[in-house]
Amino acid sequence: MSDVELSDSVAGFAFSASSEQAAAFVAACAERAGAVAFWALAGSTGQAAPEPWFRALELLWEPGPVDDAQVSAVYDELQALLDAMPEDGGDLDSLAAEACDVVHSALGVLLWGDPMGATQIALSAAEFAAGLGEQAGEDLAARELVAQERDVRAIEAGGDRPDLAALRATSAEDGRQYVTVAAAWHRTPTLRVTATVDRSAVIAKHANAVPHYGVVGRIVEGGGTGRYVRVDRLADGVAEGADAEGVMIRVADDPDVTVDVEAEWVEDWPAVEEAFERDGRRIDWS
Repeated sequence: MSDVELSDSVAGFAFSASSEQAAAFVAACAERAGAVAFWALAGSTGQAAPEPWFRALELLWEPGPVDDAQVSAVYDELQALLDAMPEDGGDLDSLAAEACDVVHSALGVLLWGDPMGATQIALSAAEFAAGLGEQAGEDLAARELVAQERDVRAIEAGGDRPDLAALRATSAEDGRQYVTVAAAWHRTPTLRVTATVDRSAVIAKHANAVPHYGVVGRIVEGGGTGRYVRVDRLADGVAEGADAEGVMIRVADDPDVTVDVEAEWVEDWPAVEEAFERDGRRIDWS
């Protein structure tokens, strides 16, 4: 484990933070580590699909009162998945386990409602970034510590109602940068969950479909009519010409895609089109 030291502002944050502020902070830490977790899980032998971990992130970002029963159920599910991860796996297995542990621990802070847990999550996230950075030859620990200080300032400025959408957006961008570093270190041009499945028919069927990554659309027909949808790459730019880490279809009640979010992981844009067809959905992307 790397030797990292939190800044005074981050180390002292938990002493003055409300439970809502602490929850926002650990969610931001988990968002960055979670991006690496999703990428690593896609190529690890321990677990192929990142959906349970994405559900955990959605719970971390959900505003309002905590549903203890739901959070507890997901927390226990993730604990079982962590326990099942191979101890002697390859680089990606280890990386996935370390990143997932940050997400799991952050969910524990949400469950127990103790702001003091934010300090441990900050340290765990910094340790994770330091470890990845050491392997990749980059000072990711310093980048994580700067991000944490930025998060604290933003959260404190928002009082008990921090701007979760803005906080998540900046944290997600940090996470994509972490994945770029991880992919360059691992030198993995492609990682596909469905590597053994012949998807040529699906890909050919939707070969002319225009991707709308990062664009908020409106469902005008089919399941969830009237709701908003956004499709995000889990790590832009890691695999040239491919969505190697998969993508997330996010459906929500608001155009910021933060309220009552439902999410589904799929491999690539052809799989997005298949999901829309399955649900009878037509999307207005204008």
